[in-house]
Amino acid sequence: QEAEQTQSVNTITFDNGDLIGHNTDIGGFDTAIKKLNFKIKGKKVLILGAGGVVPSIIFALKNMGVQEIIISNRTREKAENLKDLFDNLKIIEWGDLIDFHMVINATSLGLNNERINLDFSSLGHDKLFYDVIYNPQETSFLKMGKRLGHKTENGKTMFVYQALEAFKLWHNIEPKVNADTFKLLDND
Repeated sequence: QEAEQTQSVNTITFDNGDLIGHNTDIGGFDTAIKKLNFKIKGKKVLILGAGGVVPSIIFALKNMGVQEIIISNRTREKAENLKDLFDNLKIIEWGDLIDFHMVINATSLGLNNERINLDFSSLGHDKLFYDVIYNPQETSFLKMGKRLGHKTENGKTMFVYQALEAFKLWHNIEPKVNADTFKLLDND
């Protein structure tokens, strides 16, 4: 059902000869946010980007009871297309900013340390800057959030927990996740 709603499949299983598509990004993101102890219910979330993992993030956020989801994408039409999958999305122009509690970078900007040229300096304090990218560990987006005094987190936890969901589906075994698991992803 989640894969159908998000139009996104990242894990396939066999069930009595049938192929079943699953979306483990939803559970991975949900677990990542819960592990942060960030109270998301009733909050406003700004998502930068409209492709790839964004439908999964929107689905998870709606299940977490967020107040409002705002999408800003460099190509507005792509952001508007998300309204075909989800109700009650607010679309704003790239470069426009409105107040939020959490901002998620779901663009490819940052993979090669590109900068997101948006000015977050006038939007208050105590925000969560979340980047789905986990390599590099601290993108320019996260550095900016940290410099402005906000909490920051990369996508490593989401990546690990979506992989755990896939492993459970394939093997019916829940792997143990601990600090050693996350060290495997460190480049240090």
